[in-house]
Amino acid sequence: MFGWITLAIIILLLILIFYPGNLFRLAMWSVRRSAGLACKRVAVGRHQIVYLEGGTGPHLVLLHGFGANKDNWNRFAKHFTSSYHVIIPDLPGFGDSSYFPDEEYDVESQVERLIDFFKALKLDEFHLAGNSMGGQIAVAYTIKRPGRVLSLTLFDAAGIQEDTPSEMSRLLEKGINPLVVKEASDYSELLKFVFFNPPEFPAVVMKGLAADAVRHTASNERIFQQLLGKWVQLDPLLPRIESPALIIWGDKDRVFDVSCADRFERSLKYSKKVVFENCGHMPMLEMPDKSAEVVRDFIGSIRY
Repeated sequence: MFGWITLAIIILLLILIFYPGNLFRLAMWSVRRSAGLACKRVAVGRHQIVYLEGGTGPHLVLLHGFGANKDNWNRFAKHFTSSYHVIIPDLPGFGDSSYFPDEEYDVESQVERLIDFFKALKLDEFHLAGNSMGGQIAVAYTIKRPGRVLSLTLFDAAGIQEDTPSEMSRLLEKGINPLVVKEASDYSELLKFVFFNPPEFPAVVMKGLAADAVRHTASNERIFQQLLGKWVQLDPLLPRIESPALIIWGDKDRVFDVSCADRFERSLKYSKKVVFENCGHMPMLEMPDKSAEVVRDFIGSIRY
């Protein structure tokens, strides 16, 4: 018996040494499992959408931002799987979901895919949260499917006019996109840009994340241009939303200036604004415990 166990350990070590990507996948599997999430996939038209799912109770859907993926929500989601049915898709074109160069991935196109995704999972009503581009898509979905969104939570969402131009806006005017990683060595700079205090990841996870970012360089560049070309300006749409909304922003956000939070609050009928001090563009990842506490209190107070 001992010999078989030893042999199994040796084989495992050899696999991890010669196929380091397996170690990254093992690490991500462990993080997802500790959050009570399992990885699944479903066919939606031409696309295969990969998503995380876990927990039971009211449905809670989480949408990631541009260049990101479903695993951005793991540390946040672990606070909800004990009492909510959590669903976190890789939006088509990102993460492990399919990407076809001949298709469009602007906000409206993604909303149409989400409609089919929710239909495939038989989701009729749910709480919806989104970060950055995911927040913009969440708003557009809420406009298109009124009555289905029990609550709307926006983490540093895209799509609203800035009173004060952000650092990213100024860089884009110079032709520099800080959200697209072209070389693995640039990944640490991306983290510094989107976080005020970047989370510390194990070396194997950092290497895997950087490799994944480079793998998506071409598609990210193309999708970013599609988003700009078919930009959805949310300002005139927000007053139409009847769902209660929670706006969360990091005061050190370099992607979208914190002044955007005030605009969201003024334009939404039933809204609450929370600004985190010393926090960047992704509060749910930089301050997952605090973010989860605020969101749990908010959606837990909603009667439906």
